[in-house]
Amino acid sequence: MRGVRRRLLAGCLAAAVACAAVGPVPLAAQEAPDAAALAAADSARTDLVQPPGEHGTDWVDVAEFPLKVVAFPLSLVFVRLPGYVAGVLTVPRPPTFLVRAYRDMSAWGLRPGVVTQIGPRSGVGLELQFDRYAPFYASSAISFRESQRHRAGFRLSGAAGSIGAEAGWHRDAEVRFHGIGSQTRDEEDESFYSRDYWEVGASGELQVFPVLRVDVGGAYEHNEIDDPISSGETSLFERFVPEDLFGALEETKYLRLDGGVTLDLTKRREFQRRGIRLRGGGSLYEGVDDTDSDFHVLNGQAAGYLPLNGRQVLALSAEGNFARSDGGQGVPFFHLSRLGGTSSALGFSNSRFHDNDMVALQAEWRYEVWRDIHNTLRSEFFLYFGEGAVTSDIEDLSTDDWRASFGFGARLASLDRLLGLAFFGWSDESVHAGVRGQWPF
Repeated sequence: MRGVRRRLLAGCLAAAVACAAVGPVPLAAQEAPDAAALAAADSARTDLVQPPGEHGTDWVDVAEFPLKVVAFPLSLVFVRLPGYVAGVLTVPRPPTFLVRAYRDMSAWGLRPGVVTQIGPRSGVGLELQFDRYAPFYASSAISFRESQRHRAGFRLSGAAGSIGAEAGWHRDAEVRFHGIGSQTRDEEDESFYSRDYWEVGASGELQVFPVLRVDVGGAYEHNEIDDPISSGETSLFERFVPEDLFGALEETKYLRLDGGVTLDLTKRREFQRRGIRLRGGGSLYEGVDDTDSDFHVLNGQAAGYLPLNGRQVLALSAEGNFARSDGGQGVPFFHLSRLGGTSSALGFSNSRFHDNDMVALQAEWRYEVWRDIHNTLRSEFFLYFGEGAVTSDIEDLSTDDWRASFGFGARLASLDRLLGLAFFGWSDESVHAGVRGQWPF
């Protein structure tokens, strides 16, 4: 047995020595590579590793160059800057001391904030809200032009609607006034007044159907008109005969009844709103105490949102406001219908035109220019065009009453609300720019 093992071992060693002496056996079917093929492969490998050279300038580049130069400022202000700001805001980072303090105050129920406006020509202001004992709340705001808003109340909300009550005092420090009618003095010849008013009221809202909402309310209001807070502005009492403007010299007190219906057939696809929304309502004013005045105001709005593609929307709005006297001295001048500002005519100052009736047609082309990777924030650029008019009676409206305005701007929005917008508007008599925290349609 041992002899057999020795013979097998000796045979394996001999075979190993023979293979080592002979070396590897070449494959008969494998041919030597061609030199030209090797050169082509090296050239392709070089093109993959190094980028191809730039192509020469052609007529397309020449035609695009002036367009790029003209569009660069707009791209910088409305695309790159909002994108950079939103990107900075969304980058995760450890909270600073101020952020932690704000979060702690908010968790306790006290929230400071900045508001873009709290009334006509108020300017930017600071606000402090308190809601620790919800549904009760209180808030105070004051602007850099000394407009003020202080209110307290409660609001109960549910799936079927909401109900609440509120008491508040409001001061509009500098309200513009140019007269009554569409053919008033130009915008440079303006005057101002202040309005202090307080009101106590209650309101409720009922969601009748998913697309139909009804709201009702009532309030007592007290109004008082005076010189503008700023001594450097021209007072209404200097430029106009105050006896000709009901409500300028006397305090007015009203019981007010409000009501309205909203039919919302719009739908949201991510950030984009599509469909139509209709709104109609009115207010009935009954003079009390020594106020000899009764009147009513009717208003309506139709807004439509037509998607052009996934990033572009054409937004259209038609709005009307109609004030009518029901007896006594009629409608106070500060409750007349108004045209101007972001609510109805972007190219004119807020409250530029006053009269009984107002109509406004507005159109916007909205184009999404940036969206964060989480689909939570976006910015959009818009072009604006509007036509509006005021008149004593809508039946007497003429072509001379219509005023056109133009504008453009950018918005920053989350999925469910507008975070802010910047705009630039102009008309045949003025130019305006500003920042707002809301938009009328």
